[in-house]
Amino acid sequence: MEKQILKAQNIIKSPSKKTKAKFVKANSEKLQLNDELVKKTTKLLGIKGYYTDLDEQIVSTNIIIERYHELYKIEQAFRVAKSDLQTRPIFHFKEKPIQLHLLICFMALVISKHIEIKSEISIKRFITELKKVTDGSMLNTLTNKEVIVKGKITKTTEEILSKIDLLH
Repeated sequence: MEKQILKAQNIIKSPSKKTKAKFVKANSEKLQLNDELVKKTTKLLGIKGYYTDLDEQIVSTNIIIERYHELYKIEQAFRVAKSDLQTRPIFHFKEKPIQLHLLICFMALVISKHIEIKSEISIKRFITELKKVTDGSMLNTLTNKEVIVKGKITKTTEEILSKIDLLH
């Protein structure tokens, strides 16, 4: 708040059309510090409010505050979905493809969370470790037969897969 007041005082000393500050008010053509707003903000420092349209008889105040504090988990899930799982919004014009896309993204989040809980590592590390294991296939053009070459599994990958009950 002190920084905001200093910024407001600097703007009052040298006004500019592009800069705005919270505690500056225009009186005619003159800029001045909004003392009323400064007093009101000082009184409200440290007070936090939660707005909801839920009735207090349906959901208690404590539950609303608890859910708000858990909001970071949802934000983290979106970050994981965008970065580690590389899901992106796509543009559909019909309702069914939109629902299917949401379902796929949600299932990816559920599966990634299951993997994190079971393996006790982040999904990013899980993907990095499993990318080290690559299988390859070669096609013999003379005999037209495909040969599959299995990649070697690292010890770390083996441990991770055993924790989530998957064996290669």
